[in-house]
Amino acid sequence: MGVLRLYAIAIDEVRSMVGARPEDAERLRTQAQAALAPPTPGPDQRHGLLGKLGPIFRRVPGTPVLDPGEPSMHDYEVLITGGYVPAERVGATWRAQERLVRENCWGTLRLDLTAAQLDDLDFALARGQVSAAYGLRHLLNSSASLSLLPVRGLWVGYHRHDTALAMGDAYRAALAAIPTEEQRELVTTLVDWLDGFPHWAPVAAQLGRPAPDLIGFWSE
Repeated sequence: MGVLRLYAIAIDEVRSMVGARPEDAERLRTQAQAALAPPTPGPDQRHGLLGKLGPIFRRVPGTPVLDPGEPSMHDYEVLITGGYVPAERVGATWRAQERLVRENCWGTLRLDLTAAQLDDLDFALARGQVSAAYGLRHLLNSSASLSLLPVRGLWVGYHRHDTALAMGDAYRAALAAIPTEEQRELVTTLVDWLDGFPHWAPVAAQLGRPAPDLIGFWSE
C-alpha cells in the first residue's frame, strides 16, 4: 500500500532546514527532541511486578525498541547543521526532514494510495479536463531540489503556491466527471484540503512567513 502525504509549507522553508540559520536551528532541535521523546507510560507500565524487575532483563521493560531506520537525534543534528549523511542513514534522515516539515507546515493531508490508484485518479482527473500539469504524478515528479540523495521507494515533489490554488479550482470543476464514488470522495477530500491555501497565505504573511507551497511525499 502506498501512502501520499501532502504538506502546505513554503519550499524555501523546507530547503532552509538543511544547514539552518542559528535562530532556526534551535527551534528545529527543540522540535526534533519532542518528536523523539518516548510516550508517557500508562499506569500499568509505571507500576507492577515487571516494572520492578528491570535489572534481570537485558532491556528494561517499557523501553522502546529503536528501529535502525528511524531517525536519531544525531540524524536530526546532521540535517540541521548541513553535515555529511552516510548512505546507510539517508532513509532515516529523509524521515527526519519530513517530520520537521510536518511540524512546521500549515496543514497536512494523508491518503492511502497504491501506484495503480494514484495513476487511475490522475486518469479520472484528466477525463474531467484537468491538465496533466495538475496531476499528482506531475506533483511528485516536480523535483523539490532538496539536498538529500534520493532513496528507493520515496518520491518527493512540490508545486508553488499559485499552482496549488489552480489545482484546487481544477479539481473542483472536474468533480462531476469523476466516474466512481471512491474517486469522487478522494477528489473532494483533496479539494477541501487545497481550499486551505487561500486562508493560510495571509496568516503566514502576518507572521512574517512566506505563502505555503504544496509539498508531496509518496512512498510505496
